[in-house]
Amino acid sequence: MKSNNVIILDKPPGHTSHEITTFVKKITGAARAGHAGTLDPQVSGVLPIALGRATKLLRYIAGADKTYVGIIKFKKVQTREKIEKLFSEFTGTLTQTPPKKSAVRKRPRKRTVHYLKLIEIDKDNPRLALFETKVDAGTYIRTLCKDLGKKCGGARMEELRRTAVGEITEDMCSSIYDLIDAVYCQKQGKPEDIEKMLRAPEEFIRLPKVFIKESALESVKGGAQIMIPAIEDMEEVEEGKKVAIYYRDLFVGVGIAKITKKELNLKKGLGIRLERVHL
Repeated sequence: MKSNNVIILDKPPGHTSHEITTFVKKITGAARAGHAGTLDPQVSGVLPIALGRATKLLRYIAGADKTYVGIIKFKKVQTREKIEKLFSEFTGTLTQTPPKKSAVRKRPRKRTVHYLKLIEIDKDNPRLALFETKVDAGTYIRTLCKDLGKKCGGARMEELRRTAVGEITEDMCSSIYDLIDAVYCQKQGKPEDIEKMLRAPEEFIRLPKVFIKESALESVKGGAQIMIPAIEDMEEVEEGKKVAIYYRDLFVGVGIAKITKKELNLKKGLGIRLERVHL
């Protein structure tokens, strides 16, 4: 099995992201594995898991916006108009303090809620409301629900599912059971299912591209910095921004642009500062 790819898993509730990642590592036989964007144990949904060398690229995937659907439970029954007004007040740039159980430092930080919309109110229990939201990476939906509740007599997150990590959506997911079946079929000489699950990490790295010359490929694979004469072409990018490095259609790695496209034929010296080689 190729072990330098990404599997998009539909994480089931009741397990930590670390437990699921360890299981995937064990069942696939990968040398190492890691996940992008930790989900709470009771939260389900999209969990990208990288295998082998692809784990070094997780930070370029994990930084994407996240989309969720969830259920919020209010202490008091709220009208649709009241909920929609509350949701609008919690859209935009907010200041959040991570919850006590989180692994990060408990200090206030700014996060953006791109949208927070009401889908429906439960007819049988009108204190429950189904919502969808798209937020910056590192935004805590449980905290968002709790903070929202402070303005309406109390509220908490009842259920949550992540439906997207950037452009990685739940329709790309495979379940744990799909993976188990695919690994079994592979051992029986039928690798088609597992090969469909393995995705190249560059599929999910949405960065401007820089194309290097063939003469520079071996030295870059060895970790050499990319000088301007080694660059064949590049897409528009601001100096200091991250870029994906390619030789033709071959993904080479990720770096930091030290020049813009307009300066490609005007300057000498360092063109791309290498951050990560994938080959």
